[in-house]
Amino acid sequence: MDFVIRRAYKYRVYPTKAQISNLENQFSMCRHLYNRSLAERIDAYKKDGTTITYDQQQNSLPELKKGRPWYKGVYSQVLQDVLRRLDKGYQAFFRRAGAGGKPGFPKFRKRGQWNSITYPQYRKRPDPVITVPKIGKVRLVYHREFPEDATVKMLTITREAGKWFACFPAELPFIAEPEQNLPDPLGTDLGLIDFFHASDGSHVPVPKLLRKKEKQLGRLQRRLAKAKKRSEKYHRLLKAVRKCHYRIKCRRSDFLHKTANDLLKKSGLIFYEDLRISDMIRRPRPKQDGDGKYLPNNASAKAGLNKSLADAGWGKFPDILKYKSPYLGKKTLAVPPRYTSQVCSSCGEIVKKSLSARTHRYACGFVANRDLNAALNILRIGMDTLRVPT
Repeated sequence: MDFVIRRAYKYRVYPTKAQISNLENQFSMCRHLYNRSLAERIDAYKKDGTTITYDQQQNSLPELKKGRPWYKGVYSQVLQDVLRRLDKGYQAFFRRAGAGGKPGFPKFRKRGQWNSITYPQYRKRPDPVITVPKIGKVRLVYHREFPEDATVKMLTITREAGKWFACFPAELPFIAEPEQNLPDPLGTDLGLIDFFHASDGSHVPVPKLLRKKEKQLGRLQRRLAKAKKRSEKYHRLLKAVRKCHYRIKCRRSDFLHKTANDLLKKSGLIFYEDLRISDMIRRPRPKQDGDGKYLPNNASAKAGLNKSLADAGWGKFPDILKYKSPYLGKKTLAVPPRYTSQVCSSCGEIVKKSLSARTHRYACGFVANRDLNAALNILRIGMDTLRVPT
């Protein structure tokens, strides 16, 4: 089957000192426009219940530039994209509120919280030197091939931990590999000791990337908290903290992609649990007795568990599996996670156990690692869902 796919190609860029100053100035103006436009919407609604739309704010940009000529230093499409981001935030707010979830109203952006600008109609392909409107010619490290049949849809310049990148979202035709009918489907159970345990007995340990850097990061953050804000020392420590987080993020992403590739090479059909990570890392609610006194609610222990869950990268891994599988002619399927750890994969009886119990045992005589038992259950549920004989 032929279809069009979207992929983003990210390259490192090296702007000059003058260009960096220009980019940082544009970031500041974009943040100011975002905050000003958000305040305008809030004030209009409070005053008479009026809702200001994207079109209204976009049409007012020429008049805004007349009163504030410094906005002319930012490309017009970049300013329009700022307003589009705000409008998307509002649309997401109303969608979540309508669905009964946590609304998450758009927030004002603080200093340093705007780190990208987007050119929505940029169509030039990446080259060792790219020309960016209102910035000029910027050197680019062309470390990966850009497909000949790909069409650039936009350009985003981002700053991450003091490094600069150019991201080219593109569309390209794709011919999917025929799905392979392999006889060895796998069920996978995610964990905090082993990152995943597969139904064939294979497993990969959790790298604990944040935990390994926790002491170093803690020292930097304590020194940052004591430093005078906006001083040279403050900015130096802030840069060090961001660099540490950035390295953790890159290593985690590298681990997740390589692990997903290795798993997809083993099997043509992979089942995993449809976990709601946002619910799993939610803080426990305070408990009160009849006199109104607060009771222990294990918040401290839950905070440690939440940190380990976030560090493991459970939320991102299934998404990586899903988007990689068509390229390799493989298939993935999410299954309900209910009782996968409690049900005996041998006889089907429920065997209640605490999180600390790492071995599954039951009267039927079946003994296995807790996560292996769960992976076998996930495999069974997945095969039943597809109605494929095991």
